[in-house]
Amino acid sequence: MAHHTILVTVLMPCKDPKGAFFKKTLESVFSQNTPVWNLIVIVDHNEKIATINDLKELSISKDKRVSVIKNESKLITGALNTGMKYAKTPYVCSVHCDDLLDRKAIGVLNGYIKKYPDIDYFHSSRVHINEDGSAVGPMLKARESFNLSDFKHFGPVKHLHCWKVKSALYIGGMDESLGRHGADDYDFPWCMAEAGFSFKAIQECLYYYRDHRTHFRLTTHVPLNSQIAELKKIFKKHGLDEKEIMDQIERRKKGYLRQALFKDNEDKRIKEKDLNLVMSKGWREKIDKDDSEISGD
Repeated sequence: MAHHTILVTVLMPCKDPKGAFFKKTLESVFSQNTPVWNLIVIVDHNEKIATINDLKELSISKDKRVSVIKNESKLITGALNTGMKYAKTPYVCSVHCDDLLDRKAIGVLNGYIKKYPDIDYFHSSRVHINEDGSAVGPMLKARESFNLSDFKHFGPVKHLHCWKVKSALYIGGMDESLGRHGADDYDFPWCMAEAGFSFKAIQECLYYYRDHRTHFRLTTHVPLNSQIAELKKIFKKHGLDEKEIMDQIERRKKGYLRQALFKDNEDKRIKEKDLNLVMSKGWREKIDKDDSEISGD
């Protein structure tokens, strides 16, 4: 592999991963149809000992493409900023530790980077899958074009996210002052677009977003009021006035925010004590096609 130039590092933030999902995510990287990639797994400060040991075994597997590092800050934004700091490639892409890369993902990215070296941000089509890895809907195509104002209404840039490290660092990386909801996959591309960086859609499906219902997921397990508060911070940051912010919040409450299990922390406390509540059933409502693009998947 010495005669090949590695162009992309896969960044995998890792916080309390679920064993079976995590292994599948790792397998999706190691089974790429090209060996030309690097992988950085970024673990949380409070990660469980068992997970740390598993990752140590991975990092000493004599595969020089793989490294495991500690998040030098907090949340997923801090993890991805940490990963960018240690990446030795011009581009990075991100994969959640319960999602999957398509087997051809890195090969396709390599081809696009070589063909379009001036592009700062690539994004691909995606498919939602369930716990078993089966598709739960059609392929959601990457948007070929969008305007800066579109970010007010929905998230036009979705996984697989792949960006030029130099360009991201120019704007200071990801905004770590924001919360967990939308900071990495909504606010960050919005900031890149505001800075005038270029985007390129990849119509091939390179990413499988796991819609699991038995473990923690931001759009379901974070209380609704917290998700709304974090969205308001993003909108305010990007200059929306109070009326625009409330209009966008109300729209999202009719869409993907209906997936939230809890109204607030008190509701969460009550429901978690209710032994009759089966968290894995009946809580993900069907959302309209257009609403599926708003901010979160």
